[in-house]
Amino acid sequence: MADRQPGRHGPFLIQTLIESLDSLRRLGRRAMLALLGIAVGCAAVIALLNIGHNATNEAISTFKGLGTNTLVATFPPQPGSDRPAPSRLDMQALGAALPMIEHAAPLTLHSARIPHRGRAAEATIVGTSNGLAAVLGLRLEQGRFLSSFDRHATYVVVGARVARDLGRPGAPLQLGDRLPIEGYLFEVIGIAASLAPNPLIPVAADESVFVPIEGMRRLRPAPEIGSVIARTRDTPELNAAAALKTYLDGMARGREAEVQVPQQLLDGLTRQANTFAYLLAGLGGISLLVGGVGVMNVMLMNVAERRREIGIRMALGARASDIRNLFLMEAATLSIVGAVLGAGVGLAAAYAFIRISGWPFTLAPLSLPLGMSSSLAVGLFFGLHPALAAARLQPVQALRDD
Repeated sequence: MADRQPGRHGPFLIQTLIESLDSLRRLGRRAMLALLGIAVGCAAVIALLNIGHNATNEAISTFKGLGTNTLVATFPPQPGSDRPAPSRLDMQALGAALPMIEHAAPLTLHSARIPHRGRAAEATIVGTSNGLAAVLGLRLEQGRFLSSFDRHATYVVVGARVARDLGRPGAPLQLGDRLPIEGYLFEVIGIAASLAPNPLIPVAADESVFVPIEGMRRLRPAPEIGSVIARTRDTPELNAAAALKTYLDGMARGREAEVQVPQQLLDGLTRQANTFAYLLAGLGGISLLVGGVGVMNVMLMNVAERRREIGIRMALGARASDIRNLFLMEAATLSIVGAVLGAGVGLAAAYAFIRISGWPFTLAPLSLPLGMSSSLAVGLFFGLHPALAAARLQPVQALRDD
């Protein structure tokens, strides 16, 4: 028997596959509609998983730009206390007391309008120390950053956007230019390269000018340190955050410091992003279930139209399991072809959406296996009932049908 394996009953798997393909070909448009339902569901799962994955990466990359070993301390107002925040911070004493802190810089902020040669720019005046460039990873296009020898000098380092606004075509802002700020002339000793803003940092480098924190008394009668940014060594962030909080609380009596750890924010953001990805996968799964219902409807109609064929097969010796496997193979074929088509469409749709959004595209590792395996599982699940219905038919009753 060429169509049977030795020692067992029933047709070869390849023969069952050929017969199922021939049956689906005869179904024509109905098979195409069922295949389209599976393809749309699979495409929805893969596209939504990839869009969610890339949206998560884009959101997390914004926070990772700060560096997970960076701490941000603030001095929020205390209820019932009008004690001001500290006005100065001894960086050498802080470094000696907290050896796990590699770099640290205080920030005192003030807003001002800076005129220069007929142009003007709104800028944030940032009083800080020489450690800020190392903490932020700030690079300079020209000149240098503030040093420990500039504490009482009227020097300023200009951010990229402010430098562009104050310059003119053919006459850009240059080192040595003097900028009037609140009645004082500050000499430009550096122009910073552009630095992407980070939501955890209370200041945007491109829209700021940096002056020695000791010189802030020229601009404000009672300057206060609004925040302290620190970068740790290899010490765990939570230990360094606790040590920094203890030190700042002792220095600013009457004010309690709050220290943010970016790694904790990243972990929370990652958990939220995973929840968002599961939600998107669930939405895609609903589309896939609709496609599975389409497969079941087509297969039930197929069984109803082929009752005489089923009766003839059983009368010639086909077992119920052979009939069941034949219809299951047809459902599996629909699901596999639909999954392959849906995978291609889903990847293309996700790629197009992500590129239009301006994000870098990375493939979600589980999107393809999850989308295609779920499509096959849904197709087999909804094809099981029609296959069992066909296998339960009695030959005599099936042959009597017109």
